[in-house]
Amino acid sequence: MAGLGRNCILCARKSLLFHRSVLNLTRIQTPLATEVVVTQVRGTKRWVRPYLQTLLNRINRENELLGPLPPQPRSSKINWNYDSELFAFGPRLGEKLNLSTLRAAFTDRSYVEQEEERRRDLGLPQEDVKLDMQDNTQLAEQGWEVTTNYIHRFLKAEFPLLPDEGVKAIHDYVTQENMLVWIAKHLGVKDLIRCESFPVPPSVTKQVFLAIIGAVNHDQGMQRAEMFVHDFVVAQLVGKDVNAMWDVPNPMGMLAEILQKEGRGEPEPRIINQSGVNTVTPVFCVGVYSDKELLGEASGDTMPLAVEEAARVALANMFKTHEGRKPLALDTRLKTMAEIAGKTDYLENKS
Repeated sequence: MAGLGRNCILCARKSLLFHRSVLNLTRIQTPLATEVVVTQVRGTKRWVRPYLQTLLNRINRENELLGPLPPQPRSSKINWNYDSELFAFGPRLGEKLNLSTLRAAFTDRSYVEQEEERRRDLGLPQEDVKLDMQDNTQLAEQGWEVTTNYIHRFLKAEFPLLPDEGVKAIHDYVTQENMLVWIAKHLGVKDLIRCESFPVPPSVTKQVFLAIIGAVNHDQGMQRAEMFVHDFVVAQLVGKDVNAMWDVPNPMGMLAEILQKEGRGEPEPRIINQSGVNTVTPVFCVGVYSDKELLGEASGDTMPLAVEEAARVALANMFKTHEGRKPLALDTRLKTMAEIAGKTDYLENKS
């Protein structure tokens, strides 16, 4: 009887375990059951972290002793394809340029001389040393001619009352080396320039940018080159104070000379208002009059500075270059050029 009771207990236990396993399996298969996610984690050896830290310390020490690595050109990378980058440059700017013309625009004279010197050092015959490679000298000259002529004509149309000295000052500002280099770098010409030295000198970058304008003139004509100058160079005048670009040495003397030519009275500076005269920060407000007409007014810390600034404001009002003038006609380039050239069919043919 004892053995029979023991067997019954064992059978009941096995049955209970079986039912528990079935119940757990049912719970796992139900959508409300909690899912158990098993993730395999690969352990990292203990020696890896100290090794990497030691290697990093060694690299930092060498950088402190030897200094940082010199800048390397983009062409030193293994995934660089000059022909593909050259081909993509024209469509990126919306210009259809021949690859031969574009390659010449990006080739500086120093690069040609360097390649010829390298061939000479290799001992090649004299007839093989000379390269049939065109540099950007002629294209840069054409680009400069197109740029300077168009900017002068555009400024004359926008500021007809401004003297030639003022037009020249604005022209020199927008065509200075720093400005053209800044435009060229933002157009992506830095990696495409073929030059002897790296980094590329600013003078070479400026010449390459002018050569690109010359390439547009060579392949697509004068009108397209002028549009290129208008969109990238003349547009730098937006938001700028043109009066600050022209530093008049004697504004009161120039104002008196202009009034004399117009047959008007001499300029008379008068104090309009003042405050804090007996303090360390006085303010004088001066107005310049001619025949009882106010030409301009300005303020200054001293009387001479206020008079000079008022004369500058008077000149800006006479030349229509004050801050309240109308914006530059950057969206009416063709109309402006037609008025300058006096050709009524210019706009009709373009449209």
